This record gives sequence, C-alpha cells and structure tokens, in this order.
Amino acid sequence: MKFERLKTVREEYNLTQKQVAELLDVDRSTYSGWETGKDTIPLTRLNKLSDYYQISIDYLTGLSNKIVKYQVINLDKKVVGNNLRTLRKKHNLVQKDIFITLNTTSSTYSAYETGKVLIKTVFIYTICKEYNSSIDEMLGKKI
Repeated sequence: MKFERLKTVREEYNLTQKQVAELLDVDRSTYSGWETGKDTIPLTRLNKLSDYYQISIDYLTGLSNKIVKYQVINLDKKVVGNNLRTLRKKHNLVQKDIFITLNTTSSTYSAYETGKVLIKTVFIYTICKEYNSSIDEMLGKKI
C-alpha cells in the first residue's frame, strides 16, 4: 500500500530516506519500500513517524487533507481493539462483516478486537476509509 505523503512530507522536512530510516530504526531499503508502496509501513512505525512530524496519521495516509497535531502516544493493542469493537457496533456490524471486507480470517480479526495483536496498517486504513473514521482516533490519539 502506497501512501504518497510519506515521501512528500519527508521532502518538506528536507530529510533523506536514510535519515528517516535511522529515525525509525530500519534499513534505508526497508523505508524505501514503504515510500514506494512495495511494502506497507507497520502501524508502530507509522505512529512513530506521525509523532516525529507532529502530524496526524490520517494526513500521512491520505485519509484527511487537514494537517492536525495529535498527542504523542504509545500504541496500546487493548485500546485499539476496544475502539475497533466500538466502531463495528456503532455501524451495527458483526465481526464477520469486517473480516470478510478485510479478506482475513475470523480468528485474525478477533485477535485485533480483543487486543491480543495490533491490527495491520492496511486493515485499519481499510476500515477507517470504509466507515469514514480516523486512524488517529482509533489508536486513541487526542487532539
């Protein structure tokens, strides 16, 4: 999944791929893969990048065109899971509706909602895009 703004924002900060890779504690080639869309940036790294730039994940991923500053947080799988469950119930959905949309298994999605595993970036992006929600809010970030 390619998020165009990873490159745009990096260039606005006059940073090289190597500098951002060092910030995220990965190889430059790994970061380059995220920037080009060859690979999808993990949610923990995307959150760290958002914190560094002091802009929302929604902006970085293109879910929003509004630059909003959110508080810096450590990701909590339980908080994310509870927020996923709340969003699902708000839209009167059952887990099956979500895991079919994500093309994953019921046990995988259930592990996200129960907070056993942190949801993948592509999945939370898909859910938020589909249900007009905010990744930042799903992660528990506050303005």
